[in-house]
Amino acid sequence: MNDTRFLKLTDYENQGTVIKQEGRQFFGYEKGSWVRRGLSLGYFYPDAPEFDCYEVISEKEAIGLLIGE
Repeated sequence: MNDTRFLKLTDYENQGTVIKQEGRQFFGYEKGSWVRRGLSLGYFYPDAPEFDCYEVISEKEAIGLLIGE
């Protein structure tokens, strides 16, 4: 089972940032590779200001955003 998904953050501070999620781990794209990073649980916690401030996007769309297409 492939549990990888790509998220585009939509909150004011991180708008447009592309994140890769594999299970419960998150990765940011830096200098040509995916690097593990933390992501605020607020994106998934209903009482947090940034709750649900992301869009699930396809891998193709994520790559396009990362390389500027």
